[in-house]
Amino acid sequence: MRNLWFTITAVLLVGFVIFLVYEGWYVVLKFFDTIYHYTWIGVGIAGYSVFHHFVKKNRDFLETFSHELTHGVVALLCLREITSFQANKNDGVIWTRGGKWSQTFVSLAPYCLPVFTYIILLLWSLVATRSLVATGALFALDIVVGATIAFHFFCFKSQTGTHQTDINQFPIWFSYIYIWVFRIFNFLVVLLCYMPDRATGHPLKIWGAFWYLITHIWKDIIGLF
Repeated sequence: MRNLWFTITAVLLVGFVIFLVYEGWYVVLKFFDTIYHYTWIGVGIAGYSVFHHFVKKNRDFLETFSHELTHGVVALLCLREITSFQANKNDGVIWTRGGKWSQTFVSLAPYCLPVFTYIILLLWSLVATRSLVATGALFALDIVVGATIAFHFFCFKSQTGTHQTDINQFPIWFSYIYIWVFRIFNFLVVLLCYMPDRATGHPLKIWGAFWYLITHIWKDIIGLF
């Protein structure tokens, strides 16, 4: 029964990612048309990619902390109870209690959810206006967004593997399908945050990015019928 559930969920995820890639193609094309909005994000990505190699003493702790923090954030969003949280240089652990339905979300989140990027994007979305973005007054936040993107890239690269109990507690093939579907989803959300809304000309921001993807994918699904 457990394997059947994973198979059904994986099929739904594959179907979802087909529509996601279809919409993603148009998002990427729009990205190249509005690439100037991402200049300072690129600076942040490049800056952290260099800085990453000079913070070896604290890098492992920061990556472990972000890993356990992501577990915790998703656990809270799923209304689970956190009973213990620990992060050290070489390992960490978090214990939560709640329904089994949310276990997959909590376990696999650190391999596909850039939690620091979303936190900064939420702040950016709360203060951003078209005039501020146009004049580059939010360039500092843009740099931080870029730095968090690079940070999570290195986290995903170093932490994702079949040795992880978060991953191998489920069928390996299922875990990797889940991880890559939501990596693509989150990548597109980040791109969409900075793209101008057709109606207002303002950036879509984080909530607009989610709404754009969800509504467009839903329309694609309905269009099949």
